[in-house]
Amino acid sequence: MWRIFLTAYFLRIIGTKYDNMKAPIIMILFITLTITGINAQNIFSTGIGHVSFYSKAPISDVDAVNDKVNVELNTSTQEFSCDIAMKEFKFKSGKMGRDARKKYIEIDAYPNASFKGKITGKIDYEKPGSYPATSTGKLTIHGVEKQVSENGTVIVQDGKLRLESQFNVRLKDYNINTPKILGQKMTQDDVLVKINATLTKQDKKPTRK
Repeated sequence: MWRIFLTAYFLRIIGTKYDNMKAPIIMILFITLTITGINAQNIFSTGIGHVSFYSKAPISDVDAVNDKVNVELNTSTQEFSCDIAMKEFKFKSGKMGRDARKKYIEIDAYPNASFKGKITGKIDYEKPGSYPATSTGKLTIHGVEKQVSENGTVIVQDGKLRLESQFNVRLKDYNINTPKILGQKMTQDDVLVKINATLTKQDKKPTRK
């Protein structure tokens, strides 16, 4: 709010010192700077978001966790992004991880996955509480981009935002081969993905583990 009053004060000074041609140009400049400053203050982020995926398998379930996910939300524009380094996923089995990275996820060719879109819902970011929300946008995995819409929850507490969601990803939609032994699939076609991230104001830089 103080930015708006400061802008009005400068505009008053401008009106008394500059002619009619210069004043509108400077007015636009101040308004632009004010809006930019307000939007910047409404960006929440973290570099230690949590993403996991799980798939039931006959021999050994596929289970991996990544605790170094970059997540950002602009509460003014509702723009939401999530960037995932695939190499950071930790599997419960070393061999399973090596096989997944080399044969299926192919991290050398596709090192990152991402989501970019917007969050919608009746969310009061100034009032503590739990709010249902929907994220809609483009999910990119294994070099394939798909338009998706998934439900989740935004929890406002202690000046922070916690984002929670879980949804299924169909491997074949992203050209990921399903592991097989003697022609039998070793995992389900659908993988359960869970996201949990606590975001703080942008000026509070997140720390990685």
